[in-house]
Amino acid sequence: MKLIVAVDEKWGIGKDGDLLKSIPDDMRFFREKTRSAVLVMGYNTLLSFPGSKPLPGRLNIVLADVEGLRIPGAVVCGSMSGLFELLKTFDSDEVYVIGGGSMYRQLLPYCDTAYITKMRFDGGADTFIPDIDEIAEWSISSESELKECEGIEYSFVEYHNSSVEPFPDGQSFGGRDKGIPELFKRYKELSFGLIDCDDSAYRAEAAAILRAVFEPLKDGMTAADTEAFISGGASFGDHLTSSRLAVAPDEIAALNSRFGSDADTYRVCVGRGDLDTFITRLESGESISDIQADYICAD
Repeated sequence: MKLIVAVDEKWGIGKDGDLLKSIPDDMRFFREKTRSAVLVMGYNTLLSFPGSKPLPGRLNIVLADVEGLRIPGAVVCGSMSGLFELLKTFDSDEVYVIGGGSMYRQLLPYCDTAYITKMRFDGGADTFIPDIDEIAEWSISSESELKECEGIEYSFVEYHNSSVEPFPDGQSFGGRDKGIPELFKRYKELSFGLIDCDDSAYRAEAAAILRAVFEPLKDGMTAADTEAFISGGASFGDHLTSSRLAVAPDEIAALNSRFGSDADTYRVCVGRGDLDTFITRLESGESISDIQADYICAD
């Protein structure tokens, strides 16, 4: 997996629970690298986000030993051992450790790549990560030119770990869930077909799929939910999809095939802001053709 962080010249990463410096170029770099990825973080890192909410368009995994904690949009792991078990189901290239200090220190040996934004100043940090330059297994694979923001020079440095440790039980990533990014894409608008079907079960499931596409993990997963999944030994992506917690848009086509492959199909275009109204009309039993009249696709 990978690690991404901005550090000052003493490898400090934060002070009083906040970043040392917010550099717009670094924020863009973070967004681009982690788009649709699996993010691993501690609870305090989540609390430092705007509104203490998970980052959209990504699978947020939060390590938190808080009984019953449910975070809309995120998966809670109650222990480091449980976290390792969950991580095994993913493709390692899709997983990023994003903080805080304790998570970086504990998971650094299991990372093969580190994206470090090096800031040339002393931020007076109270939270630090290990100086990777001092660790023999880590070496620089690339570095950007020196940049500057508000008098602070910085560069983007990519490190490679030549000796990645296996997980504590000797195992590592299984790579079974290569489709995870598809489940967490952030859609502003979605075009799809609905069949001319009055079956309430069809309409209820179509509504559940749309919710899961536009608002993956809306109700979150508690540590107990996560443990239950781990004990089942299934693919995490399959678990999310079958539970309608997060799905890819093609699930609508699969639903249509199950309920009536020969039925007339009406193409609609629904935006995120229209979702509640659309679902209300869909579940009310209103004819699909009447609904389509207000949600006609441009093409």
